[in-house]
Amino acid sequence: MIIAGSQETLALCALYSPADEQLHRGSNGALNVFDYRGEEDLIVVWATTILSVVAMVPFVPPTAPSIQGDPTRFFLVEKFALGVVDTGTISE
Repeated sequence: MIIAGSQETLALCALYSPADEQLHRGSNGALNVFDYRGEEDLIVVWATTILSVVAMVPFVPPTAPSIQGDPTRFFLVEKFALGVVDTGTISE
């Protein structure tokens, strides 16, 4: 996007609820489940401010593996895959 005559690289990010404390404590800190709050909690940031990229994977409770899961509940996965974030910087 052009901002004040300068080309900027932006990213659209979704904000989630705080982690479900009961699941977090019950898993000894290994499981972080969040609620997706929809389009009203989307924000735009400069790509250069991103410090980490994570995956938010649909959460299926272990007590009900035959169901598809709640499409508004997600768990956080760090280092989901090796990848590169393009910050718009060109190096030679």
